[in-house]
This record gives sequence, C-alpha cells and structure tokens, in this order.
Amino acid sequence: MASVLEPVAFDPAVFRRELSEFDALLRSDSALRERDEVIPFFKKRKHLTAYIGTLSLRVAVASEVCFEFDISGNFRADVLLGSRAAGQFCVVEFEPGDEAIFRKQDRKNPEWGARFEHAFSQIVDWFWALEDLRKSDDFRTTFGDGEVAFTSLLVMGRDADVSGTKRRRMAWRAKKVLIDSNRVICITFDELYAALKEKYEFYSAAAEAEKTTPAPGLPPPPLRG
Repeated sequence: MASVLEPVAFDPAVFRRELSEFDALLRSDSALRERDEVIPFFKKRKHLTAYIGTLSLRVAVASEVCFEFDISGNFRADVLLGSRAAGQFCVVEFEPGDEAIFRKQDRKNPEWGARFEHAFSQIVDWFWALEDLRKSDDFRTTFGDGEVAFTSLLVMGRDADVSGTKRRRMAWRAKKVLIDSNRVICITFDELYAALKEKYEFYSAAAEAEKTTPAPGLPPPPLRG
C-alpha cells in the first residue's frame, strides 16, 4: 500500500498567486460552502495549502499534503498536511464561512454554535481514530515509523461575526483545550488569510535581511540609491 500523501515542492511565486486568489475569494460574495467551494478551492492550490503548516508545525511549510484524508472508514479529514521526515502533521477541518461560530442569543456571552461544536467533536474522533491506528501497517505507511505528533486546525465563519469577548474566548479555547495533548487551533477564514500573509511577509523579510547582513569581518554591502 502506497502512502496517500502527495509531495509538494513549495514555490513562493505560486504561493503568492494563490494567496492573492484566496484574498479575492474572501472579498467576493461567496458563502464559502465547505464541499462546493472551500475544499475544491484549496485542492487546486497546493502551495497555499502547504503553507498552512506554518501556523501549527515546527517544520513550517508542509512537504506533503492529502485532501479528504480517510482516517478510518467513518472519519475523514478535509486536509492532512505535514512532514514525514519531521514526524509532524496537522489535520484540517473546514466549515462554511456563512455559519455562525456562536449562537445568535441576546446575551453577553452566547453559547457555542451547534455546527462549531459538531466540528470540534469530529476532531476529537479523528484523534481517537489516529491513536487507535498507531500500531497498524496503514498508519506506518502514511506517517512513517518514528514518533509522530499531531495538531489540528478548525476554520469556520468570518471576522464580522467574531469580535471582542467572542474572539478572546476562541483564542483561550485554542490555547487551553487540548485533545489527548494535541492542540486544536480555531480561526475564521479571514484570520487564516491574515495569518498566512503575515507569516510569509515575516519570513521573506527575515530571509532578505540575512542576505544583506555581512559576514563577520567583512564590510557592509554598498548602498544603492
């Protein structure tokens, strides 16, 4: 049995184009429906998908991805991304952009929405299934023979529906609520775009600074003007 993971040789130029297309999608009137729009969009943009690894993996950009990863029959993650060499992976769940993360209640701290809780419960089951499969041949074929660590990402809703206390509650939940010691990051589609853009700009600036930093004992490069 071959691994279901597909290698991705990351190309910054392709990523920048795909990130711009993600921005355009968010600015459009799209409802960001999970099956009809979101998953097909990311399937066609593997470099953008691989860069999601910078949000949760110490290995930064993922070197392998798999869309609609079948964990064990009844459980399927929208995306599996990571690195076999580093033994780090992230399972991703997309939910619709027009779904409310919190219930529409006339109260200061509304309850979590039913769709959000359902998605979170799915991730609980994913981690249970992955742990149950650790000693199987299928697990080793996909993830390798060494120690394997997992995180997860739940993307749902839009920034316009999450502000103030709601955003702090989401951040606290992502930081404090672990599933079998595995982290679950919960963000909106707008936050996903902003985080990917910020990470890329930061790493690009750092790489450019490293190029222009003179080695010890050498004069700085000449100024151009």
